[in-house]
Formats: sequence, C-alpha cells, structure tokens
Amino acid sequence: MSYSSEDETDISDSELDEYVDRCYEQLKDGIHKVKFSDEVYRCPYCPGKKKLVYLFKDLLQHASDVGKGSQNRDIKHKGKHLGLVRFMKNDLEQDISSEFSGLNIENSQQNGVSELFVWPWMGILANVDVESCSKLKNNLAKRGLDPVRIRPLSSGRYAVVEFKKEWSGFYNAMMFEKDFEVDNHGKKDYHAAPHLADKLYGWVARDDDYNLEGVLGDYLRKNGDLKTLGDLEAEEKRKNGLLIANLNQTIEELRMRLDELESNQCEPRAAIIQNDVVH
Repeated sequence: MSYSSEDETDISDSELDEYVDRCYEQLKDGIHKVKFSDEVYRCPYCPGKKKLVYLFKDLLQHASDVGKGSQNRDIKHKGKHLGLVRFMKNDLEQDISSEFSGLNIENSQQNGVSELFVWPWMGILANVDVESCSKLKNNLAKRGLDPVRIRPLSSGRYAVVEFKKEWSGFYNAMMFEKDFEVDNHGKKDYHAAPHLADKLYGWVARDDDYNLEGVLGDYLRKNGDLKTLGDLEAEEKRKNGLLIANLNQTIEELRMRLDELESNQCEPRAAIIQNDVVH
C-alpha cells in the first residue's frame, strides 16, 4: 500500500487518526527514509531545521514533542510526527548509543544554497606534529569518532582525517568539528590566530578548503568531490532504485528459468506415459 507523499487538502481533528495511519504506511513503504545507519537518523518532515541528524532516542523525542505539541500547530505536521513515533516504536530497533546525545548538527545554508562538503567526509587538522599522527588517530577513536586514517601532508602544517563514506561517517566528522569548536580550536579560531603553532585546530573540509591553492587544496581535490547532503541523498535513492530494479529482473529471470526446467522435466514424463498407453 502506498500514498502520495504530499496531501493538498487540510484535515480536521476528527481525521487525524486516519492521517496518522497513512503517514505510518508511507514510512513502512520506504517513501521517506529515517534510518541512515546504526547511529544516524533523520526527520523526513523537518529537512530545513537546525537539527540535521539525531540519535534514535533524540529523534523519537523530537517526533513525540511535535506530535503532542500545541493545538496551534498544523494538524498535518502533528500527524506526520505521530506516524513517525509509531514507525520508530514498531518497526525500527532502538540505537542505545548516546555518547554524543544533545549535540546539534546545523543544516548550514549559504544564500539559500545547501552547503558543500568534501566527500568522502574529511576533517582537517592544523598545526600538526607529523610524528604524533598515529597517537592522534587513537585519541579520536577513543572519543568515539572512528577515523579511518589520518594522512599528514607534505607541508608539515596540515593533516587530513578520513571518515567512513556512510552517514555514520558524516555524523562522526561533524562531532569531530564540534569537539574542536567547544575548546575554541575550530576553523574560525585558527584563522583568527594562526600564529599559535603549538595549538591543534580541527574542522570539517568544505568548498573553501577544497578550492585553496597549495598542498591542502591539492589533496582534497585529488581525493574528494564537493557534494551537498541533498546530492548524496538523491544518489542513494537512485542506487536503491537501480538495486530494486536489478533484483526484480533477477527474480523474473530466475522464475522463467525454473518454469523452463519444470517444462523440460515434464516432457519426458509425458512421453513415457504416452508410450505406456500405446503399448
């Protein structure tokens, strides 16, 4: 069962329960994606809000708050979130990880255009001691940021932290950035006082880093591309669509092959029966 993702008409309070059922069915049918990894969840109904990704329990709390919110809220908006609550409780397994609970990841936009990130997700470390890179990787791992590797650049000033390509990698990259910002060692702090060479700074690689001249920009351009979150979601949907199409084709080919085998098995048996009748 599926429904249109957008309803044109308003609904009344008396129709809310039915609307919640419809939204729940949409989520079950996969029309809206909620779970992007074991750690990363998103609200399909609030794409432009400040909170971009959630842990399971945080998204459940968000959906519950909106669904039970003020009567002045749009009834459809409440209904969608109540459907999300039901879907999460009935159809998704809870992620109990809470190490970074409560931290917001902002959906940054510049002049209405979604922000461009370097993908695969990369973090930048400035004022790096090359000899300490392996120790840095272990420290980041202990903080739950799960870096794939740290690559010191030939200039001796920067190193690039590589994260997993999945949405969990994006989550960890943003937490990496927040970790440095909390200590006033983020990107803005670095550019305000780059002479503090004994201090380590870190941030997530974006388009301005990608377009830099020099070793850092060269490395990012050679090993990554610029993508918005919307680009990646659209690409993921396209790949999922192709996967389903290929799977359906494989199933159909298998069904035809089985029919052919069954037909071939029946032909000798029919011939034997016919010979028995003749004799």
